[in-house]
Amino acid sequence: MLPDNHTLEFDDSDAPEGNEVVRHKMKRLIEFDALRGLLLLMMIVDHSPSSLRRFTDQPLGFFTTAECFVFISAFLAGMLFRKRMEKTGFAAARSSTIRRAWRIYGAHIATVAFTFTLGSLFLSEFPPTANLLDHYLMNPWAAIGGSLLLLFRPPLMDILPLYVLLSLLTPVVFWAAGNWGWRTVLLASFAAWLISQTHVRETLLAAVKDLPFVQLGPFDLLAWQILWVSGLYIGQRYIGGESLLPRLPFLRQVILLLAIAFLLWRWRPVAGSTMAVVEIWLFDKWHLGPLRLINFALAACVIAPFLKSFNRWEQFLRPLLLIGRHMLPVFSIEICLSVMLIGRTDSGMTAEPVTSLLVICQLVTAPLLAWLFEKRSAAKQSAVAGDQVKAESAGHASPGVTMRARGHAHAS
Repeated sequence: MLPDNHTLEFDDSDAPEGNEVVRHKMKRLIEFDALRGLLLLMMIVDHSPSSLRRFTDQPLGFFTTAECFVFISAFLAGMLFRKRMEKTGFAAARSSTIRRAWRIYGAHIATVAFTFTLGSLFLSEFPPTANLLDHYLMNPWAAIGGSLLLLFRPPLMDILPLYVLLSLLTPVVFWAAGNWGWRTVLLASFAAWLISQTHVRETLLAAVKDLPFVQLGPFDLLAWQILWVSGLYIGQRYIGGESLLPRLPFLRQVILLLAIAFLLWRWRPVAGSTMAVVEIWLFDKWHLGPLRLINFALAACVIAPFLKSFNRWEQFLRPLLLIGRHMLPVFSIEICLSVMLIGRTDSGMTAEPVTSLLVICQLVTAPLLAWLFEKRSAAKQSAVAGDQVKAESAGHASPGVTMRARGHAHAS
């Protein structure tokens, strides 16, 4: 896990995970910034039609960057919500989470607006975009309204709405845990996951399939909430200094062996490309099949102790740190770039190795964008801090002015 002397500070202006600033002279958890930066680069490759995907698509087992993003987001959100709740109360923690969800919602709207504009104005130059936006092209106004309500989620643009809903779930989970205990909350989450395995979501969607403003995408919220709730639980236990694993003899060795077994299973040579129906269900991504969920949990337990080693390479990993620190804007822009790349490659306009070269160029844009956002953030903070110092030194800083300056610095 994290080193015991590591402190907690996050910038809520950056990542889609819901991190927030906790101004108590605390150090940033840089290992999570680096990890999120690495995951974003892998996601860029996974969203491309490039042959590079063979190196980034489920490299450590039967799980993808999506599971990692959701769990890490929930882990950090759980730490921050409990920290803020203990210092300023439940209402303040809830308000902060809602504001964060609103910022993610804004990023979602900006992303779909770009894609809708691309599809409308440049469809002839990006023919495969029509496959991503077929429902929008058939009924644009219904798609726009559905996007505002988080009911219309085209491919590649379904993860931010999921984050919004899961972020709004956070205060509900903590409220329920405060009233009935975490055991009850975890059991309810597990029950919802079990229900999702019956594909009840597909049954409900079949009833509204003719509504043009409904396109929920493949992620089943009933299933994926178990990753979020589990992450919240583990994150709040960690910040409280509580044990994360039961103290059983040889438990870590057993977990390591099982994780290695899943890894070998993932990379076993298979004749042909067919899979048994049962195996598809056990490892289903969109409903988080049982073995997929177990595989992720085992891998997370094995990888977590090594995260602290990232601290030794802080300067070397700075590009990844910046990406992780400014995750939300970089994530949104990269989704837009991926849509454009797919539009140029899926129709056969571009073949390998040119496609892989284009993906590599896109990968380079991520740290560049993060660097620009870091420069902008630093300039804003310097300007606000300078204005506040000048006002206070001149003796003209009224309580209202000081509070506004501090609030501006907090938001930047």
